[in-house]
Amino acid sequence: MRAVVYRGPRNIKVEDVSKPRVSGKKVLVKFKAGSICGTDMHLYRGEWKIKHGRIIGHDACGVRVDTGERVVMIPITYCGSCYYCLRGLTGYCEHAKFYGLTRNGFFAESLAMRPKNLVPIPANVSDEEAAVVEPVALALHALELLKPNVGDWATVIGQGAIGLLMTQMTRLKGCRVIAVDLADYRLRLAEKYGADHCVNALREDAVKRVREITKRGSDVVIEAAGTARTVEQTPFMVRKAGKVALVGEFKGYLNLEDADEALFFTTYISPAEYPLAVQLIADKRVDVKGLITHKFSLVDFEKALQTANSPEEKPVKVVITA
Repeated sequence: MRAVVYRGPRNIKVEDVSKPRVSGKKVLVKFKAGSICGTDMHLYRGEWKIKHGRIIGHDACGVRVDTGERVVMIPITYCGSCYYCLRGLTGYCEHAKFYGLTRNGFFAESLAMRPKNLVPIPANVSDEEAAVVEPVALALHALELLKPNVGDWATVIGQGAIGLLMTQMTRLKGCRVIAVDLADYRLRLAEKYGADHCVNALREDAVKRVREITKRGSDVVIEAAGTARTVEQTPFMVRKAGKVALVGEFKGYLNLEDADEALFFTTYISPAEYPLAVQLIADKRVDVKGLITHKFSLVDFEKALQTANSPEEKPVKVVITA
C-alpha cells in the first residue's frame, strides 16, 4: 500500500509499505481524508526530527472496514490507568504514543486502530471537514483552561488554521477578539470569523496596539503563531492577573516584570475534546470548510507540502484525500 514516509528534512515521500496487521482489539481503517498540520511542516523544514521511515500524519478520517462507519481518528493512545489518566489528563498519559510522531501516522491507505480512538462522523459532516478536527479539539482544550468571561478581551496571535479556530472559539465564548498576524489574507478571514480588531504586525506595533484597544492589556492571550518572538510578546499584551496560553510555540524568554500574577501555560490536544469538536462542526458552530484553501490526493503529497510551505500560495489548510 502507499503511505507518506519521513526520510529527513525536505525528504518526505509517498512510498510502498507493508499493509498493517490487524490483531487483538484493533480494527482496519481505510484512509479517506486528512490535513497537513504545523507539526508536519516542522518535520518538512527540519525544525523537528523523528525516526527515519516513520509514516506521518495525525489529523484524518477514514472508514472502518468491519462496520463501514466513517470515523475521525484520535492521534493519541492512552492507557486509562496511569497517574495522569486517572486524573482525566489522558493527553499526558505516561504510556502515550502519538500517531505520526512516535508511531506510524495516518497518511497511509489503511491502518489498524483501537475502536476507542475512533469517533463516528455525523452524516452532515463531509470527509474534508472531518479531516480538520484536531485544531478544533485543541481550541476547545485551550479555552477550557483559559475560562474567559463573556465580554473579556481575547488576543489571538497568529491566524493560521489553529489561530482562526481560536478566534472562532473565543467568539463563541462571548469574548471581544483582537486578531494579530503578518498576512492580510489571514486577517480578512479573522474578520469574517468575528474578530473585532485585526492588527497586521508588519505595519503596526502589535503590543502597543493591543494595549491601546484594551486600555490595560488583554484578559487572555493565545499564542498560535509558533515563533519565539511572539511568545516573548505575550507578557506585554496580557493584563495583570490575566492568562496566556502558549499553543504554537513553547520556547522564548519571558520578561514578567510587568505581568503581575498573570498565568502562563503551555497546552496540547486532549482525546477528551474530540467528540465535542466533531459535534461543533456538525452543528455548524465552527467553520472548518472555509479554512481549506488547497486539496491534493495522497499520491501528490510532496506537491501538497510544497504548497503548504509557500507563502505565495496563501495556504491556510491543505487537505489530502485518498
